[in-house]
This record gives sequence, structure tokens and C-alpha cells, in this order.
Amino acid sequence: MPPDRTHVACLRCREKKRRCDGQTPCRNCSNATQNCLYDEHAKRGTPDKRPTTQKSPAHETPRQEDAAKKTELNSGDVLAKRLGLWSDSSLIGPRLCSWNFRLREEPRYMRETRPLVEILNPEHMRQLTEIYFTEIQPVYPFLGREMIDQAIVALGSGEVPNSSMNSVLLGIAALACLFSHQDADLEKEILQNARASLEYTTTFEPPTVNHVVAWLLRVLFLRFNSSPNATWIASCTLMHMIETVNLHMDPQPGDLKDSTDSVYSPRLKRQIYCTAQIFNTWISYEYGKPRIIPREASHAPPSEGWTKVDQVIWHLSDALDPSHHVESTELENMLLQIVELRPRHPAVQLKRCNIALCIYRRLRVAGRTISKEAIDQILQIVDDGLSHATVMAKKKLPWWHILNVPFQIICVLLAIDTKESLQRVGKSFQTLQLIASEYGTHAIDRTWESACALLAIQSQRKREDLDILTRIENEYAAAPSAAMDSNLTHGLGEDFIASGMLWDLDQILSTNVCGL
Repeated sequence: MPPDRTHVACLRCREKKRRCDGQTPCRNCSNATQNCLYDEHAKRGTPDKRPTTQKSPAHETPRQEDAAKKTELNSGDVLAKRLGLWSDSSLIGPRLCSWNFRLREEPRYMRETRPLVEILNPEHMRQLTEIYFTEIQPVYPFLGREMIDQAIVALGSGEVPNSSMNSVLLGIAALACLFSHQDADLEKEILQNARASLEYTTTFEPPTVNHVVAWLLRVLFLRFNSSPNATWIASCTLMHMIETVNLHMDPQPGDLKDSTDSVYSPRLKRQIYCTAQIFNTWISYEYGKPRIIPREASHAPPSEGWTKVDQVIWHLSDALDPSHHVESTELENMLLQIVELRPRHPAVQLKRCNIALCIYRRLRVAGRTISKEAIDQILQIVDDGLSHATVMAKKKLPWWHILNVPFQIICVLLAIDTKESLQRVGKSFQTLQLIASEYGTHAIDRTWESACALLAIQSQRKREDLDILTRIENEYAAAPSAAMDSNLTHGLGEDFIASGMLWDLDQILSTNVCGL
């Protein structure tokens, strides 16, 4: 009788078209020292064959495990793990190696701070503001220029700004420092004061819209320059601050207003909330943590002040929530929407590419069949992403996607594993090498090491597969023996041979091998 066969194969055996024994880990993955993972939906209803030594800890129930897997569904780490990058924890450094460049080192402890008027004169503050509105405002439009200019004028007249506006100006200055060369001591003091100005804002009763804006600027700075955990925690704090001041709800008659409310129009408030929400959403997606959705929140992007591209990105970001079950046809429709977008700013182009890569990961991790049209669209966006990353890297801009997107592209190209995708791996490494030479930070070094380790793992797998085929070829597809030739000739019959219809033996063998 034939041996029992499992009804469900692990993802790696399914991809390699190998017989899987259904164990966790299965024999094939154990022999290859690779992670053994199953499609959650396909595995449902089958008996648990895991050894008792590999069961979850007592404090971690299956439901908790499922929730953790769901929150990680959009993270680039998931695909890197499945490709084997972190199967050995000693192989490479911490997760999310391509989070950002970490161009600045933030102080680890708080020092005594000085008032803003003693750190920056109005002219210098005006220059930093100009940098901010040139580099960042086109990508994340949530600040009113007139309001900031008035605050700088007041600063020049000797008027000390209130604490909330002081925090906003320091947040603008800190971000502008990332896009410009400032005196090292002055920059450290700006960063120190920007952080210190928000240290106790969560204890205020109540906070103001200015505090929310200052926290949004802080989250943006951390996304440029800090760790995933610090950025995620700050983005969650920001969302709770928004809920405290009801910025997530459309204004109603009779609502109480704070002293800064009058300078923020309803349109600007909507932009502030939606920008904060998009940051918390994607930070949570990429870090594999839950996002914060305030109760009774208005889920409509701004109709004014945001482009069509901004609005489509908002809707797609919300639809990709890991808690939502999205069919493959719907995911491919989202991909088509992303392909059709034509952002003008290169940073938004990289954001577009990042969303497309996320959609591919959703399709692949869920074990869905991906159409050739979808793969072609991914490869088209990959080409665009590498081109924009190269241009921006040569300008040494600090946008985090310049590092993150090329690394995620390498992961996706290796996962697609077709001739067309593998031909682009070299260009991806060339782009990553250029980025490494331009920035030269520890973060880019870790990313480069991770990319090289990933390539080595996939190359080794290819060599193992080639060894198997070469062994079969040497054993069965070599020149046939005389006995085999005689048996074939005798079996076919002399009349058949005389008629000239005997196939060439090489063609017969080739046909048989292809049919294995």
C-alpha cells in the first residue's frame, strides 16, 4: 500500500513541490535547517502533530499566537523570515534592519534646557522653517505656513511663545536639521530641547491642538531617525492625544475650544488627524504591532489640501488592516490602483512602491495564487522604486524609504523566483551598494549584511536543487545502455522502425524527464 500522505503541506514544501510529512517542523525543513510554516487557513481542522517540546508556553494561548501573526501580516519581516534570513538568530543582527538610516544620535538622558529665543534667532528659525516647508510639507501637508510665520514674527519682537507653540517650532527645527548642515552643538541642543518640550505634555489637562501637532512632528522625526519601538510608542501616544482633544471627530456646535483652536481651520484639523493616522497605521504595520483607531473616528480623508494620490493611499492603508480578511482578487485590485498612481514627489513614489510590496507580501504569506499580471505589475513598480531610490540617495536625502524599499525589493524579487525577477536582483544590490557608499551609517551596514546573507541562503538552496537534478541527469539521462536500446527497438517492432516513425531516443528520454 502507498504510504500515508498528509492533506496539508508546509509553505516551503508547497513552493518546492516536495512531499511533506505534515509534521512541525517537517522532515524536509529540518534537513534544510529552515523555518517550517503552514498556511493558517489550510491547516485549520487538521490534528496538531507538533511534539510536546515545541508547544507554546503556558502563558501564550493559540488565540494570542494567531493575533500576533495577524498583526505581523504587513511587516516586511514576515517575508524575510520565510526566506530564511532569521532562521538562525546568530546569523545577523536585530529585526527591521532597514527601518531608517539613524543619521543622528539622540541624547540618552535629559539635560538642562534653554528657552527657544536663546537657542535660535528669528532669522535662523525662518531659514529652518523654509527648509521644512520645501522638503517635508509637500509630502505630509498638515501645517499652515501663515501660523508659523506669525509665531516667528512674535519671536523676533521679544515675545516668548507659549509652551505649546514653542514645541511646534522646535519640532520644525529638528526636522529641518535632518535636511541641512547645522553646527553640531546647535543641532544637538535643538534635538534635546525638541524632545524635552514634549516630556510632560501627556500630563497636561487638557492638551491643545498645538501639543498634538508637536507630537506629530516628533513622530515624524523618530520615523526618520529612531528605533521601531520608540517610533511606535510615540505614534500611539499621538493618537491618544488626538482622542483627548477630539481631533478625530468632525466639530459639533457647542464643542469646547482651546486657546489655540482658532488658528486651525476644520480642513487643517482634518489633515492633522489623517496624517497622524497614516503614520500610526504604517508604523504599526511595519513593526507588526496593533494600531490605534479612536472610537467614533471620522474615516474620510480631507477633500481639500490632499491630492488624489494622498486619498488613494489613505483608503488602501485602511483596507490593508491585518484584522480584515481580503480576498486575492481584491488585493490585486488594490495593486492595480497603486500602479495607476503617478505621484510627483519622489518620496511619495517610494511610499507607493512600499505599499505595492506590502500587497505582494499579503498575497504570498496567505498562500494565495498570484496572477502573472500582478507579478508583472510588481516588477514594474520595482523598477520605478529602484530608480527613485538611486536619485534620492545621490542627493543624500534622509527619507527612510530610500533604505527600506531596496531591501524589501530584494526580499520580494527572491521570493518571486522567476527569471524576470532574479535578473533585477543585481540592480537592487547595485542600488543598495550606492546607498551604503553615500550614507555610511551602522544601520546601512546591517542592512547590507542582511541582504548578502539572504542572497547566500537563496543561492545555497538553488545549488541544492541543482545538485538533485544533476544527480538524476547523470543517473538516468546519460547515454542509454545497449540493452535499453535493444529492448526499446524490439518492443516497437521492425515494421514500425522500417516505416521511419521511430522517435529519436533523446527525444523520448527528454519527454519522460520533463514529465517527472
